[in-house]
Amino acid sequence: MTKYFGKEAGRDEYKYRGIECRQRSTPPFIEQAQKALIDEVDAGRDPESVCTELQSWLDRLRRSAVDLADLVITKRVLKPRDTYTQSTHSVAALDRAADLGLTRSPGQDVSYVVVDDDKQSRDRVALAVEEPAMYDGEYYCELLIRAATSVLSPLGWRENRITEFVSEHEEVCLQSFS
Repeated sequence: MTKYFGKEAGRDEYKYRGIECRQRSTPPFIEQAQKALIDEVDAGRDPESVCTELQSWLDRLRRSAVDLADLVITKRVLKPRDTYTQSTHSVAALDRAADLGLTRSPGQDVSYVVVDDDKQSRDRVALAVEEPAMYDGEYYCELLIRAATSVLSPLGWRENRITEFVSEHEEVCLQSFS
């Protein structure tokens, strides 16, 4: 799949292809953050300033300052539940839906929030209709760092370098409070 973003000279609108903000399963918060990171790239092509912007979005996730509705992941069911062999988030969501009497057939959507990615059961997600009260911040931080990697990889920055920069920045911020 071709992944890119860009805009024509003299135009304000971007074209997004293949990156997270174009994927229908991407939560709105991650989409908004990725577009903000692209704006930051456009402002100066400086990976460090993009990572500083990324840090502000990560901080919101870690402070639980994000509306749960903006973290909903929606996936299309591709086949009947009993034919899935892997224990994915979508399968956990299908199991939860079945528990609530909300069967989903191929072609229908299932919407959920990841609440505890360390679990392997249906308890790792909550359906959007269950109106969950919490989310797994670190899971969504990983999604956001992946989205940032799509933005920064054309500038030579890979996921490990982004994570390292953000971690160092976080340590400096924490030390300033000591």
